[in-house]
Amino acid sequence: MRETARFCTPCPGAAALLALSAALTGCSHSGPATGDSAAAQYDPRNGRLQRLAFDTTQDGRNDAVGFMDGTRVQRIEVDENEDGKVDRWEFYDANRRLERAGFSRQGNGVIDAVAFYGEAGTVERIEISTRGDGRFNRVEFYRFESLVRVEEDTDGDGGIDKWETYTVDPRATPGQSSSIAVAAFDDHSRGTPSRRLVYRPDGSVLRAETDLDGDGIFAEPAAVTPPR
Repeated sequence: MRETARFCTPCPGAAALLALSAALTGCSHSGPATGDSAAAQYDPRNGRLQRLAFDTTQDGRNDAVGFMDGTRVQRIEVDENEDGKVDRWEFYDANRRLERAGFSRQGNGVIDAVAFYGEAGTVERIEISTRGDGRFNRVEFYRFESLVRVEEDTDGDGGIDKWETYTVDPRATPGQSSSIAVAAFDDHSRGTPSRRLVYRPDGSVLRAETDLDGDGIFAEPAAVTPPR
């Protein structure tokens, strides 16, 4: 059993931001362009740029929209498969640094996963709505672009009932897949694990352990001797 950092690219907004910069360079203040070239909209009160549609893939079709405050990028929405629905939302700070990116994993135009980026431009955590119902019940934590820890509410009661810990090979390259080390479960809704599985490096289960009294001490279940 192995897990990959699914959204953990060094900077998924780089291509869109670069395309937006190119569109800004060729954008005039005369008003919206025609056809599938960069199309700009301005605030009629102060003349500042508000919205700019542009082509990130250079295939002749505008597939992204930048929402602007003049030349400052606030967010970019991208229709990656050009089906008319937004697939990715990128949110930037005042220094054009990508702060977070939303994704529509189901392709329905609704954000069901959000990646949060650190100062270095790498993913620090990803929050996911596994059911696509707007409730973000799974949080993945990353270090050096590799998955290290997961917390999840599997039953939707608002409390964490599943914990996963991953091992990252110190010799691995950034973003390389992590190996699961431990998966723990709260089977009694007490807020702490009551059962856990410990894995071998190859992903197979080494042993199962339980903590029935909630004291934080896990042990392998005692073997049951069948009646004679």
